[in-house]
Amino acid sequence: MASTDSQADGGAERRERGTAIWFIGLAVLIADLLVIFFAPAGIRIGHEAAFLFLIAVLAAAGFGLMIWGRRQRQRAG
Repeated sequence: MASTDSQADGGAERRERGTAIWFIGLAVLIADLLVIFFAPAGIRIGHEAAFLFLIAVLAAAGFGLMIWGRRQRQRAG
């Protein structure tokens, strides 16, 4: 009986960790939207390459974290 309880707790912990990772990915995507908002000003002063690189990196990181978190939740389910 103790092994069943420990497995249930591990599943709940993994589900909670997956949700936290998903929300971190969402926060990174929101930060990416802020970078996109300020991109026109950066383009005007000649820093378009840096802004495009930062947008791409933040988008990839955000989506990657959201996918990873979703997989953690599915494995726990």
